[in-house]
Amino acid sequence: MNTQITVRHVDVTDHVKEYAEKRAAKLEKFYDGIVSAHIILGEDNSPAQEKQVEINIDVYQKRLTAENSASTYEQAVNSCVDQLRRQLEKYKSQLRSKKRDAH
Repeated sequence: MNTQITVRHVDVTDHVKEYAEKRAAKLEKFYDGIVSAHIILGEDNSPAQEKQVEINIDVYQKRLTAENSASTYEQAVNSCVDQLRRQLEKYKSQLRSKKRDAH
């Protein structure tokens, strides 16, 4: 899986980037047809300065997206990965459905 990380208007440590990349790579356990992943890290402009994470993954003829804000990047990444895991399971079941001919 090709993974790209984009950081918007903030400085993020290498630890956070590696953590996000490792967590996104674990999605391949649920569906091995992931073509690429794009992880976007940023911050809110609100006084609480929530950490924002958006993860886009490309699969066969579809793009799955998850976006979340939390007090730390790790929490936001975990939440996005959980959302994507559910989306991948649903997508996979649609591919296996006898009603639809996806391929």
